Amino acid sequence: MKLDNNRYVLSLRFASILLVITLSGVLVNLPKVQCAEASVVGLWHLDEVEPADYMEITPDATGYNHGTVGYDTELVEGKFGKALSFGMSGYVYVPIAFLVGFPPTPKPIYIPVSPNLDIQKELKVEAWINVQAFTNASYNNIVVKCTRTGTEIEDVTRVFGLAVKPSSEQEGAGVLSGCVFTDSSEFNEILTTEPVIHLNQWINVAFTRTSTGMHLYVNGEEQDVKVIEGVQNPSGSIINGTEVYIGHDSEVIIDEVKISDLAPEKQVVSSQIDIGNNLLIAIIIAVVAFATAWVLRKAIQMWVIYSKSRK
Repeated sequence: MKLDNNRYVLSLRFASILLVITLSGVLVNLPKVQCAEASVVGLWHLDEVEPADYMEITPDATGYNHGTVGYDTELVEGKFGKALSFGMSGYVYVPIAFLVGFPPTPKPIYIPVSPNLDIQKELKVEAWINVQAFTNASYNNIVVKCTRTGTEIEDVTRVFGLAVKPSSEQEGAGVLSGCVFTDSSEFNEILTTEPVIHLNQWINVAFTRTSTGMHLYVNGEEQDVKVIEGVQNPSGSIINGTEVYIGHDSEVIIDEVKISDLAPEKQVVSSQIDIGNNLLIAIIIAVVAFATAWVLRKAIQMWVIYSKSRK
């Protein structure tokens, strides 16, 4: 019987060790909350074009949001190495979500592709540009994010954008535009009060939406602005979009485009795959239940054997 008792003790020890190891393996991968910091969600150097099946793409340095290069677009000398030159019909297209158009539904249905470009609160859009000419389009786009609600060209809303517009006061010069559409303030746009864009000159331009409102920058210096629609400090969250365009409706050379989330939500990360809180709890419960049942089963078996041996 001493042998059976030893087996019983060893079984209990083994079960305890199994339980500890299993729970430790799960708990080691418990999610940890990281502090929210500014995050670059898209960085296009625009210095290379690569074939991809039947398309050509320009890579995103973050590895997630590669852009499809449209017609009337070519590589030229840029501010830093190569850059992309856009004719008025040229563009780089970056999908965020695909609109499902069939069968028709009361509300649009979207398939997410790059949801990290759906910045909710604070953002920064920046680029180096060399404007070759001003077009008669409403916006000579540098970077624009849109949301598509239908199949027609008109079924598009500007979500946020950085663009150039010809100056009505000075020939051969232009002003800088920034806009954002929120769920409570809808569309809001600002312009620089003075012409800041001159042809055939490299400049760094940027647009931000922060807790203090919308701001425009040229070569790192904030510019005086005027509101032409909505308010300068709109409330609410930025609405989601379906696509980003670089260089649409413009005659411009663009280099080093960057989109940053200045106030991302606190992220839950793990050293392993993030399995989610609900699934994690379920796994822990299942492991505890299995281990407990195993220990009880062994205990009952040993008790029965021990009882029989005493009869």
